[in-house]
Amino acid sequence: MKDWYCPLPFKHAYVDATGISACCQTQRQDITLLEWPNNPLLLELQQSMRDGVVHAECISCAQSEEAYGTSLRIESVKDYDSKRFESTDIDYIDYRSSNLCNFKCRSCNSRFSHGIAQEARKHVELQEYNKWFEDRRLSVTLENKDWILQNLKGMKRLMLAGGEPTVMPEVKQIISQIIEQKLDHIHILITSNGSFTDDFWYELTKQHHNLHWTISIDAVGSAAELVRHGTDWDIVRENLRWMAINARSLNINTVISNLNLLVLKPVLELGREMQKLSADPNGNQGSLGCRHQFFISQRPYRLTADNWPDDIKPQVLLHLEECLKIDLDDEQRSTVQGLVHSIEKSVFDPELWQQSNRYNSILDRVRGEDHLQLQKI
Repeated sequence: MKDWYCPLPFKHAYVDATGISACCQTQRQDITLLEWPNNPLLLELQQSMRDGVVHAECISCAQSEEAYGTSLRIESVKDYDSKRFESTDIDYIDYRSSNLCNFKCRSCNSRFSHGIAQEARKHVELQEYNKWFEDRRLSVTLENKDWILQNLKGMKRLMLAGGEPTVMPEVKQIISQIIEQKLDHIHILITSNGSFTDDFWYELTKQHHNLHWTISIDAVGSAAELVRHGTDWDIVRENLRWMAINARSLNINTVISNLNLLVLKPVLELGREMQKLSADPNGNQGSLGCRHQFFISQRPYRLTADNWPDDIKPQVLLHLEECLKIDLDDEQRSTVQGLVHSIEKSVFDPELWQQSNRYNSILDRVRGEDHLQLQKI
């Protein structure tokens, strides 16, 4: 691949309890933000970008682009208006202060949900899927939080995710400092499961003009409550509707996997409903509009969206055909068409399918659920 370039190794740092990296898809380094600019792996990544070649750490983006025509790299190039950078100048932090979360999503793991970690501690059969089950909660070092607080004035973007950021006290502390110091230039990006009921988040939405919400929606109704365990769908849907009307910038984020592909149609319909709700009376989208953004599950491999046994594949393709009959926007339509193409040419891997069924069957026993309902709803 020629002329490969991504701005993230120069402008961005991903911070979670396992370390720091250039993005969420590259290897974490067990260091602090103060040490990050001189990290050997970061310097390697930067040189690869200057040379226009794909570093080994970037394979997942390269594979996603080949299969589906999109990736985190492509989104990041758009975010930085295709500008190229030559040296480290961090102005964008993706901060995940802990794995504290009120959900236990089937596509997630203990790194991002302390509830999953607790579940794995109680049920030994889940421990092979959750490396961090010994810790009830993982936390980022205070040094990194302090670095962010001390460098807020130089920040252009601060992404707050988790876990679930709206239940984390340290996230509130950072946002409160931004509001108190009137740092209106900072674009705050919050990725949430949409479960919040605290007035703080509604008031923040009204106060801070450079606030962007991403609400993760992988399914609708009872399917949502199964895929993203802990969901109260009535609360999430009402928050999403409120955001569509009141937020200046809103994304709906959907990760498509073999868990939710057969319940995708209602998600697409909900996305279109929210997009129309966010339009002003003149037909224009709100300040930045409501976008329905998609990521096709790449890892863990057992969740891959195009691996279907021969007896189910026709049902999957028929469902996607029904999806294409909806009044979709260009991004939605392109995503569905890409899935159809990928599934049609895919070769079934029974081992991956068995891994998926085994893990979900364990969760069914632990939680008293039935994931096979997702193929019948």
